[in-house]
Formats: sequence, C-alpha cells, structure tokens
Amino acid sequence: MWRMLLVGVFGAVEAFALDIDSLPVWNPEILVRGVEPVVQDSAGTQSRLETHGIKTMQVTVGDGDTQVDQMLKLSIMGYVGDSVYIDALLSDVDRKAGDQTTATLQEVDQVYFRATSRHWMLHLGDLTWTDFDLGLMSIERSTLGAMVGFKTNLSEVWAAAGTGEANRIVRTFNGVSGQREGYALSAFGEYISVVPGSEAVWLNGEKLQRGTDYEVNYAGGLLNFKGLRMPGIEDEIRVEYDAYDEDQIENLYAATGKFRHPNLYLDVSGFRLENDVSRLKKGVWTDEDYAQLKNDDGSELVRDDSLGSLSRPSKVDAAAARLRFQGRHRYFIDLELAMSRRDSNTVSENIGGPEGRAFRWFLTTDSSAAMKRFPVAFSVYGNYVENGFDVTGFKGSDDDWSSYKLKDEWDLDSSLLSRGNYRHDEFAMRVRLGPEWSGNLSWGYRQGDDMNWNSSRIKGTLLHKQENRVGEISLVHVQSEAEAERRRFQGMFSEKWIRGLVQPLVGADIRYTERDSASLDDAELSLRGNVGTVLAASSWNVREVVEVWKISHGGDSYFEPGEETFDDWVDSLRQIRWTQSAEMHFKDFDLSHFLQYEHRDLEASGEEHAWAGDLNAKFGNERTGIQGNVSYKLGLTEEQTYTAIYKAVAKGTGDVRYDSLTGAFIEGVDNGDFVYEGMGRNDSIGAVLASNASFNASLEWSPGRAFGIDYGILRDIKLGGTLSLVTEDTSGKIIYFPMVLPSTLSDFSSGSIQWTGNVEWAHPSGAMLAYKPSAAFDKKLSFIEYYESVFHHEIVGGFRINDNHYVGAEAFTENVELQALQDLEWNIKSVAGRYRFSFLDGFSIEPGGRYRYGSGEEIAGNEFDAYLWEASLRFGYTRTKLFDGFARFSTVRVETDDNIPYQMMSGYSAGMTYRLEASAQLSVNQNISFGLHYVLRFGDAEENIFQKLSMEARAMF
Repeated sequence: MWRMLLVGVFGAVEAFALDIDSLPVWNPEILVRGVEPVVQDSAGTQSRLETHGIKTMQVTVGDGDTQVDQMLKLSIMGYVGDSVYIDALLSDVDRKAGDQTTATLQEVDQVYFRATSRHWMLHLGDLTWTDFDLGLMSIERSTLGAMVGFKTNLSEVWAAAGTGEANRIVRTFNGVSGQREGYALSAFGEYISVVPGSEAVWLNGEKLQRGTDYEVNYAGGLLNFKGLRMPGIEDEIRVEYDAYDEDQIENLYAATGKFRHPNLYLDVSGFRLENDVSRLKKGVWTDEDYAQLKNDDGSELVRDDSLGSLSRPSKVDAAAARLRFQGRHRYFIDLELAMSRRDSNTVSENIGGPEGRAFRWFLTTDSSAAMKRFPVAFSVYGNYVENGFDVTGFKGSDDDWSSYKLKDEWDLDSSLLSRGNYRHDEFAMRVRLGPEWSGNLSWGYRQGDDMNWNSSRIKGTLLHKQENRVGEISLVHVQSEAEAERRRFQGMFSEKWIRGLVQPLVGADIRYTERDSASLDDAELSLRGNVGTVLAASSWNVREVVEVWKISHGGDSYFEPGEETFDDWVDSLRQIRWTQSAEMHFKDFDLSHFLQYEHRDLEASGEEHAWAGDLNAKFGNERTGIQGNVSYKLGLTEEQTYTAIYKAVAKGTGDVRYDSLTGAFIEGVDNGDFVYEGMGRNDSIGAVLASNASFNASLEWSPGRAFGIDYGILRDIKLGGTLSLVTEDTSGKIIYFPMVLPSTLSDFSSGSIQWTGNVEWAHPSGAMLAYKPSAAFDKKLSFIEYYESVFHHEIVGGFRINDNHYVGAEAFTENVELQALQDLEWNIKSVAGRYRFSFLDGFSIEPGGRYRYGSGEEIAGNEFDAYLWEASLRFGYTRTKLFDGFARFSTVRVETDDNIPYQMMSGYSAGMTYRLEASAQLSVNQNISFGLHYVLRFGDAEENIFQKLSMEARAMF
C-alpha cells in the first residue's frame, strides 16, 4: 500500500527541485533524489533522520580588495515515526552566472522541505508544478511557494501556490546537419539563465529524456544532444523552458483532483498564472511605466529612456475536467472539457485577451492490444477547439495539434490555427487476423469552422509480429486544402529483427504529392529509405544504418506547359546519411563509438557535407602492468566557436594575470585579477562552417608487472606518455585527423599539439630517477595572431636515506617561441635542490635552493636575459587526520636590465623579493575543518608590499 501511495503521489503532480545530479557536491550518493523511500516496519516508531551537508566560508583579502565566497548545502532525509518521510534540501552557493554563455553547468541556489505520509504530503520552497494527465491541457512551472496534497483509497487532491521571477519560453527551430552540441535556446543566441530541470525537449514530435537523449547547460542556455540523437536540417526541435527574468514576477495558483474507481475515473485540474502587479510597481516599473500601461491601446510600449520596450502584465486562467469509463477491461469512453482565458494587460481596461474552450472525446470497443476477447475493435476519437483556447502554449498529453504532426501527417501549416475554431474527427478499426497478423484502418478529418482549410487522411496498416521480428506495411492518402489543394499518396514499409546475433532492419517511405493552386500546378516525389544491421551480444553491439532521401519536383513552377515529363523532373534534394555506432564492455577493455556522415545535394545551395564522430576506448589496469585510453573526435558543421572566459574578480584575489607584453593570460599566479570560468561561445563572429578533429591518448607500462619480473632494473622501471592533438578550421579546409606536425598547424584557424613522456626508475631502497620530456604547440583563435611553441626537458631525482632524511633535485631546460603582440624567443635553464629532515613525529624542516637563467630576443634583434637565485626554508608539521601546515620563506634575487616576459622568471622582477607563504589545515573532527593560506611579498623588486590572505571554514555533517 505504501509503495502504491508513492506512485500515485507523483504520477499526477510532481513537486520537486533541481535534480541533485546536476549539482557538483562532495559525494553525489549522499543526496540522491527520486528514490522511493524504503517501507518502514510498522512495529518500529523511532525516528531515523539522516542529515548530510557542507558549509564553507572563504574570505580572500588581496591587493586592497576583498573577495568573499560562501556555500551551504544541507540535506535531511528519513522517517519521523513510522509513516512520515522527510526530504529537505538547502543549497546556497552564493554565485550567480555571469554574462557569458559558458559551456559548463553552473551551481544554483535552492531550498525546499517535503514531508510525505500515507494520506498527505507537504512541500515548501522551490518546486516545479507538473500536470501532464489531461489530453487537452498541461502545465509545468518552476516557482517558490508551497504545495499540499491529500489522498484516500479512491481520491487525491493537490494544490500549490508560489511566485517566481521566470518567463516561460517556447521555441521551435530546425537542426543543423552534423551538429550535436551548442544549440542556443534563446531566439537570437543572447545570454539567458535557464531554471534547472524546467526544460522539455521534443525532436520531430517525440519527447526526449533528460540526461539520456540530451543535456542543457543552464548558465547561458545551450542544448547538447547525446547518444544516437543528432538532428539534421529537416528535423524539428521544440523546446520549452523557464528562464530567469527579474522583470517577469509571476504568481502561480494551481490545483488538481482525482477520483479512481475500477470503472470510473474523474480528473479535474486548473491553474492561474499572473504577473504580480504590486511587486512590479514597487521594484520594476516607474510611475511613468505604470501610467503608460494603464493607457495601453495595443501598440508597442516603448519607454522614453534606454530600457527598451515595456512588457505587459498578463494573466492566464485555465481549467479542465475529464470523465473516463471502462468496463470488462475492454470498453473505454473518455470525455474531456477544457477552457482558457488570457488577459494581455491586467492593469488596462482597454486591453483584453483571447478566451475559448476545447472538447475531446474518445471511445473504443476494446482498449487492449491483443484483442483476445473479440477479433474486431472500433474506436472514435475527436476534439473541437475554439480559437481563443491556447492549445499549443499549454499543450496536453495528446499533443494533437503540434506543428510537426500537422505538417508531416496532414499537409497543414500550424499558422492555420489562428484563423478561427477548428476540429479533428477520426474513426479507426482494428482486426486480429491471426496469432501473428493484425490490421488497422483509420480515417480522419481536420477542418476550420468556416471551411477555409481542411484535410482528410485515410490510412491502412498490416502488421506482422513474431518472436524475433516485427514488420508493417502502410498505405496513406491525404487530401488537404488551404492556400493550395494538395493530394498525397504515401506508402510505408518497415521490417526489423529484435532478437538474435544479427538483427537486420529495413524501411521505406514513398510520397507523391500534387499541389493545385490558382496559378500553378506542381508535383513532388519523395523517396526515403533505410537499411542497416545490428549485431548484438551480451557484452557488445554494433549498429550500422544507411539512409537515402531524394525529393524531385515537377510542374508549372519548373517547365513550360506540356514540356514536363518524369525524366525531366528537377531533383531539389539528394541526401545520403550513414550512421554507425558500437559499444564494447569486456574485462580490461571498454569502447564506445559513434559516427554519422551526411552528403546533401540541394538545388538552391549545391553540395553540402556534414559529419560528426566520437570514439572513446579504455584498456588495461594496474594489475596487468599496462593501461591507457584513447579518444578521437571529428566534426564538420556550422556552429559557434568557443574561447576561454576569464572572469574579473577583486584586485589581487585571483590566480590569473594578463601579461600585456605577450598578450596572454598567465594562470597560477599570486596576485591575479582574474579567475578561469570555462569555455564560452564567441557569438560576436557568428556561426561559421567549422571542421575540427581531436585525438588524445595516454599510456603507462610497467614491464615488471607485465612480465612478472621480480628482480633487476625492469622491475623498477615505469614508461609512459600522453599525446593531445586538436585542430580546427573555419576558412573552408577539411580536417579528418588533427595535425601531427607543428609546421602544418599554422595553416589552420586554431589548434594545439602537446606530448609528454616519462621514463621513471624507482628502487625499493628509496632511490628515484625520472626523465620527462615534453613539447607544446598552441595556435589560438584571437584578434591577434597567437602562436606559441614550448620544448621542455626535465630530470628529477631523489633518495630517501631513511624515514627522517630525504634529498631531491631537479633540473630542466625550456625553449619558448611566441608570436603574439610581439615576436619573442627565450630559453630557460633551471636547477633546484632540497633536503628534508623529519623529526619529533610530524615536524619537518626543508632547506632548498634554485638557480635559473633565461635569455632571449625580440624579432627586431633586441636581446634580453635574466638571472634568478632563490634560497628557501620550509618548516612544516603534519599530524594525520588532524593538522597539516607549513611556513615557507624564500629570498629571490633577479638580475636583469630588460623588459622580460612574465613567465620567464616565474613572475619575479629585477631586484630582491622576499616571499613568505604559510598554509594550515585543521580538522577538528571528520566533519569540521578550517583552512588558512597567506602570501606576503615585499622587497625592492615589488611595487609595494603585497599580501593575500585566504581563510576557509568547512563543516560536513
């Protein structure tokens, strides 16, 4: 009973906040959402509340400014007594998204409390009211408020009230060939902040699943498709979402009720959405704005200042009821009534809004799929919609008037729905022809009330279903009349094997359409088919499908009367699409692969190519002595380019600094004025045809483990390396694999080549020696020509004399060539050493030294050089699970008479710099900890005394 109660509670109306999986937390398993509570033993009455959370407070004092960051995440879940389940969440990250459309998800603030019992439920705080049960009307809105529900054996009632600063946006657009990621949800690509979890996405009328088929980057509003979902230009994408908007303060009042009897169902639902005029008057509108709204005459409301147009406060009332009868688990009658009323300006008596009703009916003699009682079943479906009823803005579960369905199945345009009342009637018959065969015959009719448009559709289908395969053949005739009269003859066929090692599939869709208008008579022939195979086993599967599509036109639009023949028709579209995917999961090997290629020949624009591919493989493990991974990605599509986003923070509190000499952002500095925010869309240059490819690989090999060697040098050696290649071009060049040679990188818009090697010898006695060569070549897409090459050779050695004594040394050489604001080249040679003495169970003292020499020249021939000497002393104390801290004081002397790049001498200038760095981490217990980090720099090489103090308190519970 308890399990059935919970299913009933959330089957009709959901009140939930953000899916916790989209919040970066320290342990996602602690705050799991959507899991049904475990049934409590009625004999037990003790409360079992579990509280988990984290609280951090960080204060950073920099060069004259202060940056304060705090975060609180608190989760409470469990039972109170034996019947009340508590679920509460408080997430306060004190961080708002900036004005850049970043390519990563952002954390959000939210809070809610929910208590659930056998017969009632109370929800306070952030919630999303969702009601999708009715066929004519539905609603999904994010708000901040309260919700309450009551349930008995046969009925349940729910109500909610809340307010929010969000605007519901509905957009329909087509895909881009070869593009899977980066679809902007806003109309013009501008920045928006989407309420997490408020979105719904449809592809060709099919509702997609969040996380499986797509993901949304909420800070900025970007839509990425996943899996096998990759739309083309013929595919329709529809999105609905709530976007934060301080000028759209909206109140929600909603209620729904249900009655469930074995033979009778009753559903009643209603809501009101209205802008909060009183709050808008206080915080958004000026007196002049309010006066202009009251005197509204229906024209555009433009402010006298530079704030742009003025939005009208609106109100929407909607209600619906459905009565459902069923008998003997066969007979089924469904009757539904809905109404909606909109006031386009609630403060003006001159402006009203549309108002209308809608009716829906459905009855059948057998609602079961198998029709075991009688081999013939009849059904009647229909709906009637008045012009003022908003059937698309709050579309119900039937979604009977979607733009895609009207165009694809009925040869109608959704703009016709604004001309008046309209209706849809359909009669269907199903026949069971045998254990494996069945047939369907349906006739439907759609029309406007004044008969200025209509469409008739008849469809017959023969279905064949066996244990291992399913297939069907359909014939369709559509005749529609609007601006032109259309007649369509359509045949469809599909066959698919659903079991076995080899699962072939084949399908075809042939459409011949005639269009007669007052001036032109045209015809269109569309041939579309696909053939493929799925190879499936328990641990792997491979899928390969080829789809062809050809559209030909003929008639008065293309030829003189009497000249056209079938052979002379013009091909307006020829397309071939090849899709391949594979997954493999073995003990020491995992692979996932996706590739789609599309060739399109359009009469209007000529030939076009698009593709996207993604391959990821992981092999080996530490036990076998060899492990690594490989990833390869390529694409050719029209898309936005991305650049790094650096966010300005309080002066001296960041860790990124801009070097005006080289035009580069330097990361990891003491006194930075920026922090790295992620990659963002560069909308200033618009969408471009981009060809890109990337390849990444890493490998680690231990010969001793691989061959079972227990003695000798091979036992102690470890070999490894990484390779990263990225190339992108927006000038028309085609890239199939990223550039490997640095000399070819300069021919493309942007890219990078990076590789590292590692040869390491570690003896059980405590001796270690490693050689680490690396190289990096980087060309950035920038308003300045930026190209950098770096060669690096490093040797690291160390010897642990005993538990208390350790000596280590490192040396490296580095060559840098940079073309940016200036053309520079410099070389660096560095040697460093240290000695650590540990004593008194946790204390350590570590003296060290470093010498660095750098020299270089500008393109004009001006030479520069610099010397760096550093002596340091580090004192530390560590106690496991309690305290970890150190203080390091160093003196750095730099000699140079030239203006040198910032990174050549680690950010130190000519003269003497004294640097003190102290860090401490105190863990009071496993839940509470405090941290402190302090940097002090002074000396004649510094402009002034620089101090940076960061303090953090963290509590986990």
